[in-house]
Amino acid sequence: MAGGEGQGLRVRELSVAFGQVVAVRNVSFSVREGETLAIFGANGSGKTTLLKAVAGLLPSAGGRIAYRGEDLTALPAHERARRGVRYVSDRSRVATRMTVRENLDAGAWLLPAARREPSRERVLSLFPVLGDKAREPAGILSGGERQMLILGRALIGEPTLLLMDEPFLGLSREMRDRLLSVIEGTMKGKATILLAEHDADTALRLLSLHVILRNGIVVHEGTRAEAPDAKTLTALLHRHFRPGAHPGGR
Repeated sequence: MAGGEGQGLRVRELSVAFGQVVAVRNVSFSVREGETLAIFGANGSGKTTLLKAVAGLLPSAGGRIAYRGEDLTALPAHERARRGVRYVSDRSRVATRMTVRENLDAGAWLLPAARREPSRERVLSLFPVLGDKAREPAGILSGGERQMLILGRALIGEPTLLLMDEPFLGLSREMRDRLLSVIEGTMKGKATILLAEHDADTALRLLSLHVILRNGIVVHEGTRAEAPDAKTLTALLHRHFRPGAHPGGR
């Protein structure tokens, strides 16, 4: 697909299985440095499974993952993190008993010591509320504040490949727009991004390329100009539905 063969991310014939159930089947795409690939799909389409496989959080059953010319397929998640890969999930993934600052600092552990404080200050300038509550346990944060913390924890590590799994799910429009503005201002065009989304209007603010998954298979792909609006996206998802097919995971 569009995106070329540059020094970004290349996924070739990637499959992921849970026992006898193949959740992602022979998925291929290329994303150049600084581009954003939106991965659309209904619940059960395999979006989360695909992102976790790229992050190294799930093993692949076949295929190859290469980033910046290096084969990552056999590398564990922490080694992929050393190469700039960060996975951002929904807002439930915070250490609620740790303070806000401790949560943030956990994202900076791979940075050289001299860069940790400047990176923390940069993140707190993006999300001042996190600075105001830095010494509070993360469990007191609202849903939107937790998502700020999760995104801030990823950004503090200065990622070059950011994998975002429905980061705006359940947020108010105001909070969604605020997080989108941060991503646009700090990451768009500077890092390679994979964004799993079901809302075309939200993803259109960021995407360069897109694929649509159904039952773990790519059923449609294209450039930004070819990206569907919300109505067309819904129609595409239903058009490729096969009654009785086993969902490929979230």
